[in-house]
Amino acid sequence: MLRVAVGRVVEPAAGEQAMPAWLGESERRRWPRLGPGVRPAFVASRALLRELLQSATGLPAAAWDVSAEAGRAPLASSSAAVCAVHVSLSHRLGWVAAAVADVPVGVDIECDRPARSDPGERAALMLSPGELIAWRSVAADERETALLARWTAKEAWSKSCPPQAAPWDFRRVHASARAPADARANVRTWRAAPVHVALCCGDAVALAAARCEGLPTIAAEASWHVAAVALPH
Repeated sequence: MLRVAVGRVVEPAAGEQAMPAWLGESERRRWPRLGPGVRPAFVASRALLRELLQSATGLPAAAWDVSAEAGRAPLASSSAAVCAVHVSLSHRLGWVAAAVADVPVGVDIECDRPARSDPGERAALMLSPGELIAWRSVAADERETALLARWTAKEAWSKSCPPQAAPWDFRRVHASARAPADARANVRTWRAAPVHVALCCGDAVALAAARCEGLPTIAAEASWHVAAVALPH
């Protein structure tokens, strides 16, 4: 049932900030605590997720309730569902991403934007020692793209892990490139300007067959094995 999709955030017209009637109970409780600038992405991501749930399970979008507890990954439930469903959401700079699977899943989306700090400094804070060596060998004009690919891969992997199980320090997480059909691959990444998307799923067969719906023309895609590693002393 693995599905992943991206979409654009539609900004409401001036004065149109009414809470959508289709939001569930948990989402309605969260709504008043969301700032006006956050609400459009909140609505877009949850509408996209319900579309995926409907296409993946055949149950109407309205049959699904999606949790919205601050600081916690969303949970999707339906009294009509016959099996467990796992979901994940992400949003960044006017784009949203959603994923649905019958096993733990994680999705992350990032956007191209002017660098606000030295990429070398950021790489040293988010890449494992082995990754950092490889990253420094990449051509200078490709380093930002390479950094975003590994960052999104690690974020997606982290979201698929049980609560508190993933290291907060991404230097302790290593992403190694794999062939698409490699049974050890647990993350796929796509680059389609201006977005970078990563999907993590433990079902290697489903992951290899996954297609990211809603992307502009895809410039590159890759498969990865992402796992926690120990830092050298």
